[in-house]
Amino acid sequence: MKTDYAALGKQALERLRSTCESADKIQCEMLFELLYKNQDAEFGRKYGFSEIKSISDFQEKIPLSDYNDYSDYISRIINGKENILTVEDPVYFCISSGTTGMEKYLPLNKTDITLQYIYTYGTIFGTVREYYKEISKEELFGKIFQIGEFAKTYMTDGRMNGIRSGCVYQWLDKDGGFDASDYCVPKEILFPDALEDLLYTKVRFALAERDLTAIHGVFVNRVAGVMEYILHNWELLLNDMEYGSVSADISEEQKKYLAEKLLPNPGRARELRSISYENLNKGMIKKIWKKMKYILTIGGESFSYYTEKMLEYADGLPIHHYAYAASEGVFGTAEKMDISDRYILFPEAGFFEFLPINDTTKIPLLLCEIEIGKKYEMIFTNHSGLYRYRLGDVIEVVGKFKKAPVVKYCYRKNQVLSIAGEKTNREQLAATIKRFSEITKADVVGYCICEDHSELLPRYLVYLECGNHPAIENAEEILEECMRNANFDYYSCERMHEIAPLKLDFLQAGSFRKYEQRLAESGRLMGQSKLLYFLDTEEKKQFFADQTIKGDEL
Repeated sequence: MKTDYAALGKQALERLRSTCESADKIQCEMLFELLYKNQDAEFGRKYGFSEIKSISDFQEKIPLSDYNDYSDYISRIINGKENILTVEDPVYFCISSGTTGMEKYLPLNKTDITLQYIYTYGTIFGTVREYYKEISKEELFGKIFQIGEFAKTYMTDGRMNGIRSGCVYQWLDKDGGFDASDYCVPKEILFPDALEDLLYTKVRFALAERDLTAIHGVFVNRVAGVMEYILHNWELLLNDMEYGSVSADISEEQKKYLAEKLLPNPGRARELRSISYENLNKGMIKKIWKKMKYILTIGGESFSYYTEKMLEYADGLPIHHYAYAASEGVFGTAEKMDISDRYILFPEAGFFEFLPINDTTKIPLLLCEIEIGKKYEMIFTNHSGLYRYRLGDVIEVVGKFKKAPVVKYCYRKNQVLSIAGEKTNREQLAATIKRFSEITKADVVGYCICEDHSELLPRYLVYLECGNHPAIENAEEILEECMRNANFDYYSCERMHEIAPLKLDFLQAGSFRKYEQRLAESGRLMGQSKLLYFLDTEEKKQFFADQTIKGDEL
């Protein structure tokens, strides 16, 4: 039976507002409930959960932690040991590559999945319903084009694993009961048996569906990439639709499946061909799917190029910027439709603490103590066994929603390059590229950076993929000046001859897309594929070195 999205969304929003009204009380009650519930787990016994009577006790008895503090515990949990970090056993293991490139497994219990379902699944539909108050729910909630897929993968003992964004769908379908009738692709495509590139197949089903009302994805680079794929393969896709053929380089199994499921559809092909291709770029989503109501994807400053492209493709369609989350937890939900980089931290997510940035006292503050305009490192205790965990996320408080803070994600502290102690973080790198793009009018599709120690003095090597011709006079010098302005410590180190001026190489068109395809072919889960910024392995460095445009090609 079709989900009543309006009712689900209303209930979720009511719960969010209620808990945010008493955020401080909810935080305190939840912490002590969590400690009481897990006092007899091995971790709880070790740190004396039963003796903790106040928040200050909690902060004194339990040290700040990172993944290394849990790796042995998690290994034992994976091997079947119970009652280790929590009394409630995990039902899912989030796979994260973290910032080291090494795969990590993070346990996730049913309590965590349920909260994720409410706050980053349910609230979406409530926010959409409030945005469209004047139309019927039947008109608003129709077919969904889900960009990602949720391949069912398992640990050796049969417990599910995968990416954080897919856990709700996998959990809902744990017994095969998820109703996929609201999606434009069949269930076997939404939940494939194997990890493979299904882009062409999903796009064929989406184009065949006239009555799509929503596009759902995770990060905007993936969603914009699908729109770009449609744009660049327009004639091929319409020819295949008209004749029922398959021209893409996909597996024989997919070709056979499509031949059975998608018969020739000359009427729909003719309808789409009536759209002027020269003007398809702007507003293409509404032109292809006239009943489209909204797009779900995470965009904003960290994805500036793709966010701008998405706004062009959407041309006025509202975008719901989804959630602020990581493998370790789901922390916030988008404050409103059509506003990026603003997330309400929901009080039931877990217990929040915050270390002020550039504050030598390093006294953690609580959820209701942090101030608008200030930046903090977030420390998080989740429901699945991470206690006072340092993700390294730096957030800025940009507003309030009742008693809960509204935050912007800035950067992750350990995603930092520091050749000479200057600590260039992702926020500074983004500011550098943005300014470079403004000065040069370069259409920057993607960028990444690594340390280069091949010369006498170390330097940064920056790779740029541009949508327009990269023959920019003095490009390296301009980028260098932008970097100096973004990070004064970098400039100081350069003046002290500790760092050489950076090197800039331009990439061939489609380099980042090729890298994604390479990951997909190697079996990586692509549902929440993020943009790559820091090249932290030799494999990544070599790949992008091979994609550079040579001097005679500029």
